[in-house]
Amino acid sequence: MAQLSTAEAIMSKYPFTDEYCQEVERLREMHPVSRERCRLDILHLRTLGLDHQSIAKFAQLSRRQVHRVVKKSHEQGVESVTKFLEKGPENQLLAHKDRIAAQLQENPPATAAEAAERIFALTGIRRSLTQIRKFLRDELGLAWLKTKAVPVPPKQTLEEHVETQKQFLETSLQPRIDEAESGKRALFFMDASHMVLGSFVAYLWCVRALFIRSASGRQRYNVLGAINPLTWQFFRVCNTGYINSHTICALLNQIAAAGLTIPITIVLDNASYQRCQLVQSLAKELNIELLFLPSYSPNLNLIERVWKFVKKQALNSRHHTNFAEFQGRIDKCLDDLGTTHREELKSLLTLNFQTFEGAHVLAA
Repeated sequence: MAQLSTAEAIMSKYPFTDEYCQEVERLREMHPVSRERCRLDILHLRTLGLDHQSIAKFAQLSRRQVHRVVKKSHEQGVESVTKFLEKGPENQLLAHKDRIAAQLQENPPATAAEAAERIFALTGIRRSLTQIRKFLRDELGLAWLKTKAVPVPPKQTLEEHVETQKQFLETSLQPRIDEAESGKRALFFMDASHMVLGSFVAYLWCVRALFIRSASGRQRYNVLGAINPLTWQFFRVCNTGYINSHTICALLNQIAAAGLTIPITIVLDNASYQRCQLVQSLAKELNIELLFLPSYSPNLNLIERVWKFVKKQALNSRHHTNFAEFQGRIDKCLDDLGTTHREELKSLLTLNFQTFEGAHVLAA
């Protein structure tokens, strides 16, 4: 007896009856634009006599995939291919999913390599780093996130500090925000930034790691600023020495000289040179209210976002040949806050504050 070719062998094993062909056509009409239609097209081409190699080339699939679709249709019916999903071998780590999740969530790994070693020690299963990352992301819902610092007073717990900030927001800051939004009060957020001439390194999308030349010396440019997030008024006093009580007084006089006809509130931190008698006496004389933040609360001072933006915009990944150029870049960015950079800052200078209620703290 003559030996059948591969195509003839498959045809004899999976015969295409009239009933089979009619079912293929019926289901093709039901799935005009979908993955199911692609599988049904495979069956349609097969009923026309094309071999698996030709169909695979036409459908841009492997011959094995074509064979699996044909086999599935004969063993479980044509309709089964509309629910047919390519499925690889079962992930053995899934059997240990709960144990792995409990351990990694209690003590998060710093790298995929560390996670792989700990999973191996726990389960005896070794997987590649690519598989480990996929398992952490898709099965455990983990993401590689940078840890963040929570400033907390030494004599308070995090819960107590959160409650202190909450009370300040509700009873002190929010009423003044409401008045400012209705045009009855001018609200400023004040703080100083001390920028030292040097290399401000940052992340860049690039082919290979890049280097920037480091500046020598420790020359510092101090900027004391106050910003109104509703009107975009920005006042500043700059120097290359120190920020002290006289610098604060200079800024208070500058704000008072702006001729605002409504009450003024300045939100500021508890630096000793801001709480001194000289500053408080001048503020009272100028009819300016100083609203001091709870200690360790930079998250409640909006101007901190401005300083972060200025460093990113003017200093990150840039070499400054001299101190004058360094100062110039900072001053230019500050001058353009309400014009060139206004759209970028809109999302930063919202009166929504980060709080640490419900924050997950990493165990020591």
